[in-house]
Amino acid sequence: MRKTNNRYKGDQLGKIDEDGIAQWYPKCKVRKEGDHYIATPHTTNTKKRTVRQEKMIAVTLNDGKFALEQPKVKTSNQVAEQTDNSLMEAKERRITTHKQIFDELYQKYIDLKPHIRKQTILKDMLSLFSSEEQAKAFVDEQWKRKRRNLYVRRQRFEYKAYNQNYEYFFTITYDDKKHTEQSFENSLKLAFSNLHKRYGCLFQGVWERGKENDRLHFHGLIYDPNKKITSGLEKVSDYNPKTGKMKTYLQSKYFFKKFGRNEFSEIIPQMYDSAIHYITKYLSKQGVKPYYSKGLYRFIESDIDGNDVICRMDGTDERDIRLLVAGDFRVWQDGVYLGDASPETMAKAPKVP
Repeated sequence: MRKTNNRYKGDQLGKIDEDGIAQWYPKCKVRKEGDHYIATPHTTNTKKRTVRQEKMIAVTLNDGKFALEQPKVKTSNQVAEQTDNSLMEAKERRITTHKQIFDELYQKYIDLKPHIRKQTILKDMLSLFSSEEQAKAFVDEQWKRKRRNLYVRRQRFEYKAYNQNYEYFFTITYDDKKHTEQSFENSLKLAFSNLHKRYGCLFQGVWERGKENDRLHFHGLIYDPNKKITSGLEKVSDYNPKTGKMKTYLQSKYFFKKFGRNEFSEIIPQMYDSAIHYITKYLSKQGVKPYYSKGLYRFIESDIDGNDVICRMDGTDERDIRLLVAGDFRVWQDGVYLGDASPETMAKAPKVP
C-alpha cells in the first residue's frame, strides 16, 4: 500500500523537476488510454467567445440551383399586374444565410467523395458571391468547420466508450410487421432506458441508414452486468443475399421479439479498439445521430500527484500540457484521497460528461 499525503496542496503546482513535471496538478480531466490514463491539467481561458452574426440574404432556387435575388424597381402598374407565374416564383424565394445553404449542399452531396463534394458545393455557391476568391474562401472555412465538428463527435464517442467495459457489438433492424421507422426508433430508445434503469445496462451507438434500401438500423455497444440480454443469445443461421451464402450469428431473443432481426458479436479485449472505430466511421455521415445511456462520461476530475505522472505526452511541444499517468494513479478530490484508480474509485469521482 502506497503512502498518501493528505496535506492539500490547493492550486499550487509546487516544484517542477528537470523533466518538467510538477509536484501537484489540481482539477485535471482524466480519461483512460489503454493500460494508462491521460490527464489534462486545468487551465482558464480568459478570452470571450465571439458570436458571429450571420448576414441574411435573399436567394431564388431554380432547378436545384441557388442565385442571389436581384432587386427590381417596379411601377405601380407592374405591381398590380402580377401574374400567377410571378406568384409561383415568389414561392421559390428564400431568406437564408450562406452557412445554411452550405449545410444544405453538404447534405445533398454527402455520398460523393470528399474532394468531389467540396468542388461541387463551390460550383453551386459561386453565384452567391461577388468573386470566385470570396466563394472559395467561404467554402474552405465551412469545410474546416465540418471536419472539426466531425472530429469532436468522434472524439466524444471514443472517450465515453473507453471509460466503459463493453462486452458485445450489436446491430438491430426492425420488422415491418412490428414497427414503423418512427415507432422503432422511439421504442428502442425506451427499451434502452428501461434496461439501464432496471438492470444497469449501458449502451452507446449510432442510428444509420443502409445504402441499398435507406432502412434505419442501430449499431451499438452493450455492457450487461446482470446478463438480462446477453444470457439469452442464441445461434441463428440464414441466407445472406449479399454474399450468396448462409450466415451464422448470435441473436438476442429479447430484441428479436420486440423489434426483429439483430446480430451480436462478442468483443474480446484485443478487438475493443476495432469495435469502437467501426461505429465511429458512421459518424462521418451527416445526420447520423449518436445515442448514449444516461451517465456516460468522457473524463473524471481528479487532482494528480506528480509522483503518479510517467511523463508529458509530448515533451517537445510546450503547448501540449497533457500528462501520461500510471494505471494505478491515486484519485484525489480537493485534498481528499478517494483511492487508487479502479472502477469503484472512478464511480465516486466527479464526472465531466
